[in-house]
Amino acid sequence: MPGCTLRQVYMNRLSAVDAFGPAFARVGALLFQPFRLNVWLKIGLIGLLGGGLVTAGSGSSNFHMPDLNSRFPGGQAPPELEDILRELRSIHLADYFQIFLIVFVLAIVIALIFQYLFCRFRFILFDTVITGQPAIGHGWRKYGSQANRYFGFWLVYRLVHWAALALIVGVPLWRAYKSGVFSTDNSLPALFAVFAPIGLSILAISIIFAVVSTLMKDFVLPVLALDDFTLGDAWSSVWRVVASEPGAWAAYMGLKLVSAFAAGIAFAVAFVIAMIPAAIVIGIPVGILIGLGVMIFKMGSALGGGILCVIAALLAIAGFFCLLLLLTAPVSVFFASYAFYFFGGRYPKLAALLWPQPTPPMPPVPVGVSPTAQNS
Repeated sequence: MPGCTLRQVYMNRLSAVDAFGPAFARVGALLFQPFRLNVWLKIGLIGLLGGGLVTAGSGSSNFHMPDLNSRFPGGQAPPELEDILRELRSIHLADYFQIFLIVFVLAIVIALIFQYLFCRFRFILFDTVITGQPAIGHGWRKYGSQANRYFGFWLVYRLVHWAALALIVGVPLWRAYKSGVFSTDNSLPALFAVFAPIGLSILAISIIFAVVSTLMKDFVLPVLALDDFTLGDAWSSVWRVVASEPGAWAAYMGLKLVSAFAAGIAFAVAFVIAMIPAAIVIGIPVGILIGLGVMIFKMGSALGGGILCVIAALLAIAGFFCLLLLLTAPVSVFFASYAFYFFGGRYPKLAALLWPQPTPPMPPVPVGVSPTAQNS
């Protein structure tokens, strides 16, 4: 193994606690030595896209317009309100089926686009942390085939996850509905008997899928990047290492969960604190532009005033987006570094990149002897 001996790899086999130190050091070296705003913004963008997007599904429920007459004096709602309620009751959702279908398809397309960007930028984040250079174009070109296989895995992962949740929730609820649980007079105990095992099953399967997701993002990805294995071979190689030290990996999972919870609280607090100076810095030019826009609008130029107001809104959005990127950068570098330093002592190719060995110096050349003659 070039640049790193097996003995050196074993010495760098860090525990889940020991990996914190070099991970924080990596954050300092990459972001603070020296501080460069463009690097923070670029790494923040890489981390934001490489961290994935949390999407939540929306359910449907039967909604009935309340009887508002009883809430008004005299038991009669105003005629204007009755007209509005009459219009709402006349809406037939079936008439808007095409619109709902288009919105649904667009949502799926957008979700797939962001999922693909997540896969590509996850490898770019790996390359950034390892090399210390946030080169988006280089990482995009270098890991194209690996990212495509990675994308395929996540598509299957999402489908299996949703299918499992649908079975766990849907089958017991359907059986309860068919048996008349929801129509009995004293249905609360029966409902609890239905929902309690559903909740426990959801918790159990969520833990399983969270472990699979963590292994894929933190450990299978470096194997894909450095060895260019197939997904099956990469999973097998990682699982052999996990099976050899189950206690160490369980500790890593637990500490990462605690760290993620703490980082979420710290991120929220930092964002609120940073909002105060950011609102002042961003608010001054935005306020000036809005004021000018209002003045121009009153002078009779609606188009000019509207353009200035739109520019002000875009400036405000861009400013707060930059703030989000600045806060995302250190969090992204830390969690990626934490995973790599824990795994590096168990994966020689990654260790060679994290702890590169200095090149031995050339022996001195005797006076009057050329280097070519000495090597011959």
